[in-house]
Amino acid sequence: MQADKKLIQRFKDGEAEAFDSIYRIYNKKLFHFTLGLVKNEGIAKDLVQEVFVNLWQKSSQVNTDLNFDNYIFTCTYNSIRKYFRNKTIERKVMDNLSLRTLKITESVDKTFIFNELLEIAEEIIEKLPPRRRTVYKLSRQEGLKIKEIAEKMNISSRTAENHLAKALKSLKEELSSI
Repeated sequence: MQADKKLIQRFKDGEAEAFDSIYRIYNKKLFHFTLGLVKNEGIAKDLVQEVFVNLWQKSSQVNTDLNFDNYIFTCTYNSIRKYFRNKTIERKVMDNLSLRTLKITESVDKTFIFNELLEIAEEIIEKLPPRRRTVYKLSRQEGLKIKEIAEKMNISSRTAENHLAKALKSLKEELSSI
């Protein structure tokens, strides 16, 4: 069954009964057409409802000279295309958010692990013998050269080198077991 030109004209003039008739004529056809493409009853119903809402809102713009079947199916098809376009955009946004969340999570995990290792390293350094600990801190935390450390501690450069080597060895052994 197809809507005739008189019915379309009455609808265009704002007659609610004409709209009801058009709804009864096309609702099931449009639903099955939409369902065949979107494969989801709820979405199909929503899209068809949207088509009818838009049709009612733009009733004065309907051209009575055109084939109404073609018009309403084209409106429905465009609504379906818009749905899929929005779905694609939504999927891209969600993928992007998931990727960002993953990167943030990885960054937080790496920062957490780094801080944990830093704490463990500090504990290991604090357990070193006093002179070895002092040489290590002067070298690695204050950035002094071996010669400067030796002068500051009144020890030979060779002794400062040995303390630093032993401190690094202890730190490496303890951290490698973790």
